[in-house]
Amino acid sequence: MKTPVFIFVFAAMFFFTQIGEAQDMVSTTKVSQKSTVIQTIGTTDITVVYHSPLAKGRKIFGNVVPYDFVVDGKEYPWRAGSNQNTTIEFTHDVKIEGQPLAAGSYGLHIFVMEKKWTFIFSKNYKSWGSFQYDKADDALRVTVKAEDIDFQEWLSYDFVDREPASVGLELRWAEKKAHIKIETDVPANIVKDLMAKEEKTGNDYSILASQTLKIDPSNTAEALKWIEKSIADEATFGNKMTKAHILEKMGKKKEAKALREETIKTAQGFNMYYYGLSLYLLEGQKKEAYKVLKTNVENNPKDWIAHLAMGEYYIKEKNQKKVVEHFKQAFENSPDNWRNYARYLYLSNKIILEP
Repeated sequence: MKTPVFIFVFAAMFFFTQIGEAQDMVSTTKVSQKSTVIQTIGTTDITVVYHSPLAKGRKIFGNVVPYDFVVDGKEYPWRAGSNQNTTIEFTHDVKIEGQPLAAGSYGLHIFVMEKKWTFIFSKNYKSWGSFQYDKADDALRVTVKAEDIDFQEWLSYDFVDREPASVGLELRWAEKKAHIKIETDVPANIVKDLMAKEEKTGNDYSILASQTLKIDPSNTAEALKWIEKSIADEATFGNKMTKAHILEKMGKKKEAKALREETIKTAQGFNMYYYGLSLYLLEGQKKEAYKVLKTNVENNPKDWIAHLAMGEYYIKEKNQKKVVEHFKQAFENSPDNWRNYARYLYLSNKIILEP
């Protein structure tokens, strides 16, 4: 009678192997389709992987997804999707609703209440759904308001309210939605990544200088150290102008002015385009921007980029006549590889000017 047991063991192993293979074979036909959404804030990638179920006429919240699901003192949060555990990954440290969360991958669960949802970030991101959820693995919990919406048949995650250093992650399904705010320190992330780089370029050092000042405007000594390394690698318009900016912040105004004037004298093309327009658009120095751009046109009357920049300046000033005048000069002096673009700018703005 021992033989049938022996046979049964191997038969069971074969049976469960076949089930596993069958599940792999049908995974692509699951009704709840697998989805991935990715958003980048600065240099930080946020990746959400989930399976999107359909409502199919069912009452979802308060039924399929129960409210306040606690049994014998144990919470059973929703896995925030279907088929498998929903996961979320951050390539840098972030803040969720103002609370810090380290870079890494997390299982995303939601404890659903009628008017509030608690988003749970679990350090166990490889488990199957919330039935294997353990509160001891929590890295962070944040509670947000749940809102009523027009009916949506499928579950979705979307990135909303996008800003340079933050974004909202919104879950929508059936008649409900909720979203969390995700923030990250972009300058700090850039500096961290560059500092970890073994072989740095001159451009890397230039970026380190500018981002160091963004993190702490008073840290001019550190910024000057980085920009000197950049210039030592190769002196460019950009790093010399950055050094002038740093010197000015250090109170060395004469030295800064001399370096800036020396650099501008030999500069042209897109260097002057970006520098002049950034003075106006990013720093609000309208008079200084006009002076720089006008001088560039006077010194380089056949430089199409000089006229392009002047035209862009006048767009901001809403002087369409001057826009067309300078875009015409840009078109007439443009090289072959830029000619179609310059023609388009000229003609499209000329049409606006004509009655």
